[in-house]
Amino acid sequence: MMISVTDMLNRIARDGLGYADPEDVIHIAKSVWYYDLIPDLSAVNGPFRNDVGYLFDCLARFNVLTKERKLALIDAVAPYKPACPMPSENCLDPRAIAWGASYDLKAFMGDILPFQTRHYAAGHGW
Repeated sequence: MMISVTDMLNRIARDGLGYADPEDVIHIAKSVWYYDLIPDLSAVNGPFRNDVGYLFDCLARFNVLTKERKLALIDAVAPYKPACPMPSENCLDPRAIAWGASYDLKAFMGDILPFQTRHYAAGHGW
């Protein structure tokens, strides 16, 4: 059974990025980078919704996206960024701290980096 991106996002919002399945993070990243996914964080619920906002904020900053797509992603999640985030001991990334995320993306970088290259995109028809 195929799980939807919305379900993946809600699972991260429920459990936290530290407990995310790397395959979910890969799928979300590819959906952002190659299928023009723009998140609606109002449809994402859970105590770790800031983790989801942080994830999209990070994914928007990879060079595989055009400037317009980057700005659209950042604009889509910006209203959900907390004004006074609570720091987490699991985060060293300043962007994660600014979001009040419970965990940073560092643990998933090895999983997603192979998919963020223009070489990968060209080889898969994107």
